[in-house]
Amino acid sequence: MKYGLILMLTLLLTACSPEPQRHIRLLGGDWSTARAMTELARQELEQAGFAVSVETVAPGQVWSKLATGEADASLLVWLPDSSRHHAERFFDKLHDLGPNGPVLKLGLAVPVSAPLSRISDLNDSDYADHKVIGMMPGHGSQVLTEQALARYRLDHYQLLSGTGEAYTHLADSAIAQQLPVVIAAWSPGNIMLNPQLKWLQDDKEYFPATERAHTLVRRGLEDSAPKAMEVLGNIRLNETELTQLLQLLAQEEKLTVAVNKWRAGRQQSGVNPPAS
Repeated sequence: MKYGLILMLTLLLTACSPEPQRHIRLLGGDWSTARAMTELARQELEQAGFAVSVETVAPGQVWSKLATGEADASLLVWLPDSSRHHAERFFDKLHDLGPNGPVLKLGLAVPVSAPLSRISDLNDSDYADHKVIGMMPGHGSQVLTEQALARYRLDHYQLLSGTGEAYTHLADSAIAQQLPVVIAAWSPGNIMLNPQLKWLQDDKEYFPATERAHTLVRRGLEDSAPKAMEVLGNIRLNETELTQLLQLLAQEEKLTVAVNKWRAGRQQSGVNPPAS
């Protein structure tokens, strides 16, 4: 009788236990670093046995979608400065798994032939027809560049905005045609892989020096998919690794193939994959 009661209780507890979550919903973006890191996370999660779907969203949507449980994780968010207003509103509803990449260098870039060396040089200049090529609204680079331009009193310069694809196309086209151009840039990033560009010195140090991409997950994922939390938390690339990944992405047409090559190269070099 005693053993029968124990068996019955065990069966009841098993029946009431929720099924472990096997599908992870990632939020991605349409710029190169976002695509590369999201694809890396997808492959690592699938290797760990999860089914993964990816939704491409605007940067500002990441916080609200994770906070309301519409998605599980994202590797896109820059902290601490560019996302400060989102963090104040949503941070206590999410888990921050920490940085997944290196500290970013942020600033303005111009062709190496440009007769400028400092951002302050733009104050008395009509270089690039008073325009700066930027990213979409809400992207970390766009937010911080807008703030820096205001502090440099470059109100006569217009910060253009558009999709990640438009940003890359405009920058690459201007460089290829040897046109004067000012670009809101960050490194490691695909634009600054171009040797025909140089940084303008941030002579007043108005761009933050501690910005990094972080991995955020929804509250509750630690209970429904603890292994996924572990996999995501272990994805941490240094500057060299991220640069190499972006270089492969620039050379290889297919994103999946580029990330696979990077992972294979990392394993062959004797470095454990990030999520192992």
